[in-house]
Amino acid sequence: MAKYSRSTIFAIAIAGFMVIIMVAAPLASLFWGSDDSDSNDNMPQSIETPDNRVSLSRAGKLIDHRLDSITDGLNMSPPIAFGARYINSEELEGTPLEPLMYPSDTYGTEITKGYLAWFGDGTRIEMHTLSQGKFLPKYLSSSEYQGYMMFMRPERDEGGNYMFAIMGDPCIMGHRSRVESVVDTIENENASGSYMYYAQLLEHVDLDAPVQMVMMSTPTAQQYYEELHALDDGRCERKLTCIGISENATATLNELAVNMTDDIECEVAFNQTDLNLTIARITGNFTAVIDAEIY
Repeated sequence: MAKYSRSTIFAIAIAGFMVIIMVAAPLASLFWGSDDSDSNDNMPQSIETPDNRVSLSRAGKLIDHRLDSITDGLNMSPPIAFGARYINSEELEGTPLEPLMYPSDTYGTEITKGYLAWFGDGTRIEMHTLSQGKFLPKYLSSSEYQGYMMFMRPERDEGGNYMFAIMGDPCIMGHRSRVESVVDTIENENASGSYMYYAQLLEHVDLDAPVQMVMMSTPTAQQYYEELHALDDGRCERKLTCIGISENATATLNELAVNMTDDIECEVAFNQTDLNLTIARITGNFTAVIDAEIY
């Protein structure tokens, strides 16, 4: 399994939403290609749809867990996720944030909601809710884990490791050890997920944004929550809520607030609530808001 230094994880994390989506792309491409006809015998039989998609029910026992915010994803994620990102694609369609939607060809159907978490050892997991509960089923092999069908995908990570998936609502996919640990977390009511490590911060934010992200131990802050909204006037708002903001991030946000332009505006408030939160709101056109440096 490929290992990544803490500085590498930081570099991925602080690059912003667009880079995170690029990092996620290798995992999200679920064109499950397979020439192994024997592996199809492992799938429960059902009638295929005219467009060659099949019902999720063909995958046997399914994951069943809500995925309505980053909190739900963190509750399913084993400890400790260095960072996580949640996207509600349905709410982005037709807005300036539409470029952040998941591609519709990922499973051969639309992804309505998606979640990504990454860990200090370089592993990561994704969770996806599929439109109409259908997908294109192709895989290299299958096995069973705690009653769930585990499918080995042809895609590999940067270190050459195959990706694995368990289907359901949501579908879980990523490195095998992480997919298994998600199942362990879901199945064991006494198991602790990654939410507890962000609970203090997340209790002070609204979790209704269509794009949400959390990070810990970064050059920006000890912890921060970032969200994106499309505004009624066609602009976008990027809001950051930070615990233990760094001096560099403080200076960068102050400079951004002083040097506002027609394309971008910034408001910063320090020492908010009993946690001494720093809250920054960056508004402007999509490109300017996404590209704004915060550290």
